Amino acid sequence: MTSESPTHEGKAIDEARQDYDALRAVGELFPGTALAESSRQLGRGGDWPENLRDAPLVVDAGSAWGPGTVLAVAAAARGVPRLALVVVGDETAGSAARRLLDRVGRPEVGVAYRPAEVPSAVRSACGADGQPIRWASLGEPRHLAQVIQHAPDLAGRLRVTQSAAGSERSASADAARTVLDAAREGRIAGLDLVVTGPGDGEPSVDHSRRQAMVLVEALDDTVDTSAAAAVLGGSVVLSAAVMLPFVDVEQAGTAVDGEGVFRRGHDGVPLWWGTIEDHDPLVRWLSRVIEPSRPDRGA
Repeated sequence: MTSESPTHEGKAIDEARQDYDALRAVGELFPGTALAESSRQLGRGGDWPENLRDAPLVVDAGSAWGPGTVLAVAAAARGVPRLALVVVGDETAGSAARRLLDRVGRPEVGVAYRPAEVPSAVRSACGADGQPIRWASLGEPRHLAQVIQHAPDLAGRLRVTQSAAGSERSASADAARTVLDAAREGRIAGLDLVVTGPGDGEPSVDHSRRQAMVLVEALDDTVDTSAAAAVLGGSVVLSAAVMLPFVDVEQAGTAVDGEGVFRRGHDGVPLWWGTIEDHDPLVRWLSRVIEPSRPDRGA
């Protein structure tokens, strides 16, 4: 998929879903043929992923509030009509998130920062009708672990996209294990991990980061820019959570190491891992949805 438009992307997904179902059905009509083998291979991948386009979205910024969270929250606010709640680490970040959401025209979106209040805030923002909830976790999964432990009914509705970046993980090792155990035991509806990008020093990545920082500074000129190297990480996670076509995925065994970092390997819980190779299409999408005169709300 190459479209960078969420609206066009939704149409493309619907068409691909129809093609997928048609190929499986045709193969079943011709046993012993190449078509039948193709149908069998498609079937091994399981059912087509559920359509979460109308599911509410929670963006969990973790404990940090920096350029990456400013960019991701603004993109979610402008690009995802069903953004329901932003969860942050403390009162200062909560005030910053509130100002940002108001500035980009989403005053109805709630902000939560007190750990004990997160489950009730999620319930209030996302409803109690059993509808799936998209949860984009941009940092360490402590808020997510709390929902799993204290609100199992909500946890069962969560389709989680979790950053696998290794920041501040030693402080949340138990939380990471709680999340992985919940995925293994089926206590959350889904868990995908995202590696947020190539390492430093690649010219194309540096160029994308510079472009992203221009957007951040236009949104919030008070944010600490010392974490500029990670400015795109949250947006990579967001794009995966709303199924935009910037992240490639593969399945791998997953474990949590002694410092609470999610690791890929042959053993462990089989989960989908996303990676991004080219940040330029993502930055172009960010520029389009964040530009006030060109709203693009469709994911």
